[in-house]
Amino acid sequence: FPRGWLEWNDPSRDTQRGFWLRQGLEGAAGLGDFAHRFTASSAQFAHDGRAPTASVNFITAHDGFTLRDLLCYEERHNLANGEDNRDGHAHNLSNNCGIEGPSDDPAVQAERGRLQRALLATLLLSQGTPMLLAGDELGHSQQGNNNAYCQDNETTWLAWIGARDPASEAAHLSAFVARLVALRREASVLRSTRWWPAEPPKGAPGIRWLRPDGQSMQEADWHGGTALAILFETAAADRGAWLVLVNAGPAAVSFALPAGSWQWRLATDDPAPDADAAPHQSHAGTVEVPRSSIRIARR
Repeated sequence: FPRGWLEWNDPSRDTQRGFWLRQGLEGAAGLGDFAHRFTASSAQFAHDGRAPTASVNFITAHDGFTLRDLLCYEERHNLANGEDNRDGHAHNLSNNCGIEGPSDDPAVQAERGRLQRALLATLLLSQGTPMLLAGDELGHSQQGNNNAYCQDNETTWLAWIGARDPASEAAHLSAFVARLVALRREASVLRSTRWWPAEPPKGAPGIRWLRPDGQSMQEADWHGGTALAILFETAAADRGAWLVLVNAGPAAVSFALPAGSWQWRLATDDPAPDADAAPHQSHAGTVEVPRSSIRIARR
């Protein structure tokens, strides 16, 4: 498409699913692919004067699994559609966290919630134009139906009333998405309309990719590992920077913080953060990021 058009970024969808849900499995994505999609896929969109906003990033859409079902089902369950479960896509890049379908296991529920929040944060923190599927902010499930166009019933209806209970999972997830949207609005670097230079000059505004030990990523680092830090350094007039710590691995990772005083703004491993709590401050040192989690801070 020419300048002025936005396009769905299907490879970004597949990469983020592969990065967060398929580590060690078929369809896994690495740090290099993650970084490329996180910064709006310049190889596909940086031509003919197009801006990063041309990339419409999404994790789920009207076709396929909902976000909740990505973490509950590895197989489609479309028998109700009347086509012997042959309709719908069979390549979903999902991960049921060990149990197919709903589960009362607290460990499974916690893992599913953690991955939901990590995927939502990736969507709202990525460069480009985010597209959120209605209902994903409520944890809506279609019981594994990934082709529910013919279901005008509880399968597809959104239970808005569930979010009215402040103690419900739907209310917590909706509040989390609201915080992400507010964070994106606050951090102009997350919605830049210009492409960031691949290697910005020292002291100039830009994105810097760091290993957990605080050193710059090298060529070999992009082909292994599941954790990195993304440092957005803004112009001098902005007097600040934003830091995104990413850990898609199975164990906690300790990150060395860049110099300065950091105000922690969001942690995807917290299922019900207190929106009124004062942001936690950290000075240069280290911080541990749990598995399958993202932390965001401002300097």
